Amino acid sequence: MSGKHPVGAGHTGVGAGDTGTTWRKHAGIKARPQLFGKVAHPRGWLHAVPTGVKLAVIAVIGIVALIFRDAAINWSMFAVLVVLGFTARLRVKHFLRTWIYVAVLVAIVMGLQYFFGSMESGLAVGGTVFACVQAALILTLTTSVAQLLDTFTVLVSPLRFFGANTEAIALTASLMVRAISHISGLLGEAERAARARGLDSSIRARVVPAILRSVKYAQDTGRALDARGIVD
Repeated sequence: MSGKHPVGAGHTGVGAGDTGTTWRKHAGIKARPQLFGKVAHPRGWLHAVPTGVKLAVIAVIGIVALIFRDAAINWSMFAVLVVLGFTARLRVKHFLRTWIYVAVLVAIVMGLQYFFGSMESGLAVGGTVFACVQAALILTLTTSVAQLLDTFTVLVSPLRFFGANTEAIALTASLMVRAISHISGLLGEAERAARARGLDSSIRARVVPAILRSVKYAQDTGRALDARGIVD
């Protein structure tokens, strides 16, 4: 009997393991939101299109929308982009939340245009916003951050003939993309902390902690770069 483990001890060990697993699940540590390069799956034909081509298409869409400012043209471009997205195996769930946010903004703009201008101009503005946002969505859903940064590095490479440090510019872009997602996560954490303290309506309780932690993040990043001799 002495050589056997007591039933209670064995049961306690299992319980401790379960408790540890439960604690880790509910520890409140959540992954940072990834706003860029969150590539949609399954992959479609747009994923294989070179990033430079997609950026060029976005530039053309923006130029056409700003030059013509025609409601029919802009909304037609939006409809074509939606169809292209669906043919590339993108789904409605990839767009729906952004469409809702943009729709609220466009409704406000169109209301102002109706009272101070004309409904036609409001429809043109709405079509421009939706077309440009849809093009940007397709780009981010079918392109990774690494591909975007590689293309950006190629685009700025001619600046080296003017004495610019293109490697530093590319690094700055990379840090900016990372910082946007990190700061977004800090704002979410600050909002959850304020809600837990019953301060849902306090802007100060939600914003000030996020600002302070963002400043600390910038300082830590600067010290890390300095320690590696990347910046002077």
